[in-house]
Amino acid sequence: MGRLSFWPAVLGFALAMILVTLIEPVRHSMAYAAGAVVIIGLIGWILEARAVAGPPPAVEPEHEEEEEEEAPGPSYWPLVLAAGIVGIAAGLVYEWEYGALVIAVPLAAWAGAAWANIVKGEQEATASEDVEPAARPLVTATGRTLMPVQPNVLVAQAAGGAAIAIERSEVKDISRRGLLAITFWTGLGAGLLAFAGALVDFLYPRGITGFGSEVLAGNVSDYEPGSKTANAQGKFWMVNLTEEQGGPGFLALWWKCPHLGCTVPWRETFSFVDPATGTSTTGWFRCPCHGSTYNSAGVRVFGPAPRSMDRMELTIDGGGNITVNTGAITKGTTDNNAFAVQG
Repeated sequence: MGRLSFWPAVLGFALAMILVTLIEPVRHSMAYAAGAVVIIGLIGWILEARAVAGPPPAVEPEHEEEEEEEAPGPSYWPLVLAAGIVGIAAGLVYEWEYGALVIAVPLAAWAGAAWANIVKGEQEATASEDVEPAARPLVTATGRTLMPVQPNVLVAQAAGGAAIAIERSEVKDISRRGLLAITFWTGLGAGLLAFAGALVDFLYPRGITGFGSEVLAGNVSDYEPGSKTANAQGKFWMVNLTEEQGGPGFLALWWKCPHLGCTVPWRETFSFVDPATGTSTTGWFRCPCHGSTYNSAGVRVFGPAPRSMDRMELTIDGGGNITVNTGAITKGTTDNNAFAVQG
């Protein structure tokens, strides 16, 4: 991947991140966006390391210390990597759903500016046709070349005392390749560790509330016999069945119709002929989508629904407190009332 193709990819990724965040914001979004910045920083660091170090020599030199080049100048990629790690930490602390925009918007602006700068440089290099001529050698009237001095001539003059050979020694604390290797692997380890932390935070089960978890539905004294009470938090109907309705006892009926998933309301004034008795009875669960009809216990008596309303696990403690496990759902049957729990 060349420099020219790296920044368009980053720009496109940042714009996609902005779009996704605006459409579907999620908790800890800053941490996930910062994890992407860590990956981008590592990729950019790899590309810079390859460009600076160049290809390995075809033949290893006898004295590697003498062949090593100077350490490279400062790079901004470690700063990008550090910023990504800090962003992950901040995103894990703050649960702002639109926090990813704090990362994605500057990233898009930075990638766009970098891409534009590279494109401008490429265009200027293509437009410039002025090539600086190579320096001409200094030649005497007799045809003798004075400068540059050929290496073999310089060695002979130094041996005869006509030239002074000065040995140049350089102080090198660390080689370029060594510095790149140390900083890259250190940054890689820190970046992957931070990214793993964000992933664990995303997958770790938390104290989930509402639908899919246990919901406290009050006390048995809160419900009149024969009542049907909607629980919006758990998406169920709390039914207190009387003996005439197949009870006594409590049922938690998932308000989702087994046919196509429409929300089933309790129609207290709706009259329908009870197939069990053959008489018209008032008060039924009636799906507004296709007319599936259910009695007080959620048993299907009419309509295209394939079964009765599904039940949720319900428990009542010694104090009469009701707990509904909305994550434990059983398919409805014709004997739903048999599973009513007495308080």
